[in-house]
Amino acid sequence: MNTLVVSYGTNPREMVLQALAALDVAKALRPAMRIGIKPNLVVEKPASSGATTSPEVVAGIIEYLHAAGCKDITILESSAVGHRTERAFAVCGYTRLASRYGVKLVDLKHDATQKVTAHGQEMRVCRTALSLDYFINVPVLKAHCQTRLTCALKNLKGCLPDSEKRRFHALGLHRPIAALNQVVKSDLVVVDGLCGDLTFEEGGNPVAMDQVLVGRDPVLVDAYAATALGYEPLTIPHIRLAAELGLGSAQCEQANILVLMCLAIKKGPLRPRKWGPPLGIASAGVARCP
Repeated sequence: MNTLVVSYGTNPREMVLQALAALDVAKALRPAMRIGIKPNLVVEKPASSGATTSPEVVAGIIEYLHAAGCKDITILESSAVGHRTERAFAVCGYTRLASRYGVKLVDLKHDATQKVTAHGQEMRVCRTALSLDYFINVPVLKAHCQTRLTCALKNLKGCLPDSEKRRFHALGLHRPIAALNQVVKSDLVVVDGLCGDLTFEEGGNPVAMDQVLVGRDPVLVDAYAATALGYEPLTIPHIRLAAELGLGSAQCEQANILVLMCLAIKKGPLRPRKWGPPLGIASAGVARCP
């Protein structure tokens, strides 16, 4: 059965470490693997804006990989058209993160590209994204003005050169996004659901959600996220198309959903939690982190 781990808490690193352990991610890892981590750094704004992936989430992933003996780690991204990835790396805390953990940063705006065909569509994809042994997709759970939701499936658009990003928008995004996920396949998805803007993809109206989602199926992850935002997953075309292409399951009710409570007592006023698990989705159980 397809498993999705949902971890609630206020310590992102611990939440990620516990969720990865619950999914037994280390079982699929090998020390010699070339591993890529793809956050969402669409603009040069910190995670507190609700637009970009928290470096604390990525720090938890890197610590888990290091503990599993994996050292060849690259963080790769290409920010939105008109925005500088190098500056986003600095503003969002990734330059400091890379120095601290000894991992590489790759600005895909300067990467070579490769022509590929998926679902009858030709596209050019950044070569680094195609050369990895293990691809970790780390999106932010947030809204999007054109697709309503941006999460795991759409986050891969950052693996395209700017010319292809423009073309994807001209094509309506949904169909080319589904096709892209046939080419660049996520081995693992870790969703930053700590603080996302539920109105606009570039942030500014963040909502505290205090959760991290971890799964191997990007379609299931997006279906769960869509349900949490109040959508029927199959009404979002790129989720439906990805499911039809056999890239995963959009049937949350058939999934094994494990909820972890990694809650810590903090001084000062409590932040209101706006969300719980989506209504209508049964949980396999709730566990407290040690």
